Amino acid sequence: MANHTKPLTTKAGQVRELTAQDFDTAMRFSDLPEELQKGLMSLKKRGRPAVAAPKKVKSFKLYPDLIEAITSSGKGYNARVEAVLRAALVEGRL
Repeated sequence: MANHTKPLTTKAGQVRELTAQDFDTAMRFSDLPEELQKGLMSLKKRGRPAVAAPKKVKSFKLYPDLIEAITSSGKGYNARVEAVLRAALVEGRL
C-alpha cells in the first residue's frame, strides 16, 4: 500500500481534501491482491433485496381535476390509488 505523509482523515474522522500527490500514490483496484478485490466486490451488492414481482411503471392520462383530488390527499396517494384499483379488480368492476 502507498505510504501517505498525511492521514486521509482528520482527527474528527472527516476525509480531508485530496491532493495530486494522494492520487499519484493511490493504488489501482486492479493492482490489489485478488482476494481483496473479491472481498470488496462482495460489498458492492447493496440496496433493497430483489422482489419476486417488482412493480412496473405505466402512464395514464387523467383529467386535471382527478389528478388534483388524488395528489391533494397527501403523501402515499400511489398506495391508496393502487388499493382502490385492486379492490375494483377483485370485485369484478374492472
